[in-house]
Amino acid sequence: MKKRFVICINDATKAQEEAFISFIRDHNLSWWHWLSNLWLLSDKEGKLTAAQIRDELKTIFYNKQNLVLEITNEKDTWAGFGPNTDERNMFTWLKKNWKK
Repeated sequence: MKKRFVICINDATKAQEEAFISFIRDHNLSWWHWLSNLWLLSDKEGKLTAAQIRDELKTIFYNKQNLVLEITNEKDTWAGFGPNTDERNMFTWLKKNWKK
């Protein structure tokens, strides 16, 4: 069963973000990262838990503060403001992946 997570990280470096992207790819996760320190992950296989992601974050981000929320309500809503043109749209991933 698919799982969705909201991840917040305090003060990440570029190298740490790249290491986290490797973790995401290694686990075949879909992701969104348009806002600093905020990530949305979709685990289509439903294998990871919030605690497993937290533990990985502690390793990658050297014990920096983090928060992992698992979203379980299928009726959640969202709204945002940002680029939404054909060339650059921060909401495309959300529309295509977040609830599917």
